[in-house]
Amino acid sequence: APLTNRKEGQNLNLKNEKPVGQGSLKAGNGWQEVKFDAPVQASHFCLEALNAQDGKDNAAIAEFYLLDENGKPLSRQHWKIAYADSEETYGGNFTADKIFDLQESTYWSTNKDVKFPHYIVLDLGAEQTLGGFQYLPRVEQGAPESIKAYKIYVKKTPFKF
Repeated sequence: APLTNRKEGQNLNLKNEKPVGQGSLKAGNGWQEVKFDAPVQASHFCLEALNAQDGKDNAAIAEFYLLDENGKPLSRQHWKIAYADSEETYGGNFTADKIFDLQESTYWSTNKDVKFPHYIVLDLGAEQTLGGFQYLPRVEQGAPESIKAYKIYVKKTPFKF
């Protein structure tokens, strides 16, 4: 069985959760940075991808950093993937842990049969102050599967499933 980050039948429950940020990412290649309106304390982080730049159902992330209140990248050493709604493992190894493997050529990609929204939940290993994030889409020409609209949720305790 593939090593994925979702147990069979497990579904993320964001009912009663309020996003701390939402917006749209730009189309194209290269790093993008998003700052939150105000710093937040959290040990768990959720990115909800609402759609893709290309209008298809897949989402992908090559690399991802969370930023502290001063805009500096936080250490990813103790991060764990707590949940990913979908991971492509049949056409290649595109599991969610690829977003912090220090390899811009590898990436998390959702399964083509799973429709938006897509979710990825990080357990940061400890409570931290978050001021935003940096996102790198796939590096191929045209940045396929790039996320367009998103919402961000954070908690000091694990999310419910």
